[in-house]
Amino acid sequence: MFVRVDDARRVGRRRVAGCVLSLAALVGAPGVGAAETLQEAIKLAYQTNPDLRAQQAQLRATNEGVVQAKAAGGPQVAVQGQLAYEDAAIQEPASVFSPATTANFGTATRSIDLSVVQPLYSGGALAAALHGAEASVFAGRQAVRQAEAQLILNVVTAYCDVRRDRETVGVVEDEIAFLRSATDETNARGRLGVLSKTDVAQAEARLLVSQASLQQAQARLQQSNDEYLNVVGQSPGELAPEPGLPGLPTEVDQAFDAALANNAQLLQAIDNEQAAREKVNQAKTAYRPTVSVRVDAQVIPTEPYLPHQYDKNVTGALIFNQPLYTSGATASKVREAADMDSQAQLQIESTRRQVVRLVSDAWTQLGAAQKAADIEARQVELEKTAVEGNRIESRAGLRTTIDLLNAESELVNAEEALLQSRHDAYVASATLLAAMGLLETRFVAPGAEVVRPERSLRRVEGIDAAAWDDAIVGFDGLAGPKTPPPHPSPTDAGAARPTPTPADAPSP
Repeated sequence: MFVRVDDARRVGRRRVAGCVLSLAALVGAPGVGAAETLQEAIKLAYQTNPDLRAQQAQLRATNEGVVQAKAAGGPQVAVQGQLAYEDAAIQEPASVFSPATTANFGTATRSIDLSVVQPLYSGGALAAALHGAEASVFAGRQAVRQAEAQLILNVVTAYCDVRRDRETVGVVEDEIAFLRSATDETNARGRLGVLSKTDVAQAEARLLVSQASLQQAQARLQQSNDEYLNVVGQSPGELAPEPGLPGLPTEVDQAFDAALANNAQLLQAIDNEQAAREKVNQAKTAYRPTVSVRVDAQVIPTEPYLPHQYDKNVTGALIFNQPLYTSGATASKVREAADMDSQAQLQIESTRRQVVRLVSDAWTQLGAAQKAADIEARQVELEKTAVEGNRIESRAGLRTTIDLLNAESELVNAEEALLQSRHDAYVASATLLAAMGLLETRFVAPGAEVVRPERSLRRVEGIDAAAWDDAIVGFDGLAGPKTPPPHPSPTDAGAARPTPTPADAPSP
């Protein structure tokens, strides 16, 4: 059995080209022509993805908590007015000197009350509320960072899936072209009596298997296209090779250190614990006195049935309030807040362990995928040599039809495995960066216009605020309860870190 030389060379060139493109994906080859790049896909997803934009909107809502906490230290001004109409019938009973009479009275009355209350001291409640709101904002920013990292990881995965599946379809199509040519030759030689019906049946069966594989590969490609559309916001065009990802570590300890310092989930847990500690402070302030100034200006009618008769007065008061006994409610609230803070502290440790595991898993997967790709690249070269050798020996009658078909099948399997390993290595690299807290748009897609969360807070925190709000809250914090010491930082926890085996360590 043999195939035409020009067909074999065409198949070989296409396979070599596919391997070269996959290799370029790992070494960071630039985009080809006008092909869509990974950076462009990330930028588009960052600008349009509804999940990320919803998280950013949630952060803007959280920012308002800081505004509201500061506003509680400023003056509260309210005005209350009333316009009423009264109609009355006043009866005078009869007496010895006069008969019974009825007098009807009707008049409209107006009153107004202007009230100004300025807190002076709240026992530290104002400062604790502000610090807690600020910690919640910091936690919200970390939630946005986590959503951004997950989005980029989804984009990278979808991008690599499409490229892998397209190249897989190309490999299977090449195999079908080879098998069709081989089947035609086998049928021709079978009609001449050179080959048996068994050889013909084997060639035709392998062709049908490859055609079924093509249908499955095309279905997987369609699913990858659909996921790309879902994540990025548009269907994939011609995709350029993936660029190199910046920030990959060369040592596993570098990855652990970066993750403990930058991982968004871990930092969010730390900020949530800070907010919980401030709630403990806020609960304790219920034991303390409060001081405020109140000014009331009133205009009220003197007599209900005498028009244009009003009393006008202005009252100023310094109000002092000291709770003495609350039937255990205050102590219960303090215990409740303390238990919530303990939960938040334990959540930090739980998250730290999860981050360590994520880094270890990603590092191991990256190393394994890289080494598998190296082995499979060598295997592809050997399988190509085996296919050519089987072809030559088949012409000389030294190999059977099934030998050549098996060699071709093993070559296709090796090429598909190589594409999968290179795909897995790149996705593992992105996963590692995500666990380290370094998978951000500003790093992987330079030049993209990114949202600066601190700007949205600055835009709203000064709106309608009194000039002395910060001074009142600052004094309240100095005289209020002291913040308990923070939970130990993850970098000081001294917890053991898993050490991947050298066989699984990625190459620098």
